Amino acid sequence: MNQQLNVEVCLIADKKAPVLKDIGYSAYFRPKTALTSGGMAECRNASMIVFTHDPFVNDENMQQASSVVRRFVNQWMETGFQGICVIATPQSEVVAHWIMKFSGLAAEKIIALGTMLDTAFLQWELGRYFQVNAKNVHAYMIGSTLEKGVPVWSRAYIGGRPILSYMMDDPDRYSFEKLQPIVTQMQELPSEPLAENRLFDYSIALALVELTRIILGDERMILTVGVYVQDKFGMASGFISIPAVIGATGVKTTIPLTLSDSEQKQLATVVKALEEDVQAGLPNEGGTKRGV
Repeated sequence: MNQQLNVEVCLIADKKAPVLKDIGYSAYFRPKTALTSGGMAECRNASMIVFTHDPFVNDENMQQASSVVRRFVNQWMETGFQGICVIATPQSEVVAHWIMKFSGLAAEKIIALGTMLDTAFLQWELGRYFQVNAKNVHAYMIGSTLEKGVPVWSRAYIGGRPILSYMMDDPDRYSFEKLQPIVTQMQELPSEPLAENRLFDYSIALALVELTRIILGDERMILTVGVYVQDKFGMASGFISIPAVIGATGVKTTIPLTLSDSEQKQLATVVKALEEDVQAGLPNEGGTKRGV
């Protein structure tokens, strides 16, 4: 709404009345965005669904969580939905895989928020460390969020200059040891209370607005989000957060990265954890058949 996108947004939630009233009043200042409420039937002609329901909120059991996801997917797919699905939940890469399996939607139409926020955080902190604008920092967090994120230092640049060259030229000032606290801080964020244990409400909302704008505007921007890959980055098949070109049809292509040996080892650990979590929620599925 604050971006003044000329779109119609339908909120589907159990407790939506207070939120709708609040946002409805604010629409006075941003009239281009129309906000309505409704049920799953509204998904039929939707260009995009943003799935934010936390399937792990009541139970961390992966089977129970996947059952919650399946219930929602079945409801919106029964309407004939064929748009793009954006997932903004904990373990969004895992949830994205379940949604692909349950829905039968094309893989390129499913995008997990993944490490989009982690990458933004990394770039922001590197900008502060190197005393430059964060927009001049090109660095990625790949794999998955928070403690499962892998910083790609070997492909990180400040204004076109590799970070590694800064370390070589001035090792007393720049080093991996001095950058490590940035990553550690990201990994410890879940233990920090904020807004009654709800973390990143504002940054997630802004990231979703940005992602929505990029998709609807077919901007073909490179974002570090959770996308489906086959035989890439050490993953046989599944969702993992990597740089990808995002546009009106969803994921247009992924960006290959040549990783250091250390980064490959870290990513292999993340891939194994993601694959185990996906299968833990699908114990009786077997294989890779979709649309079950």
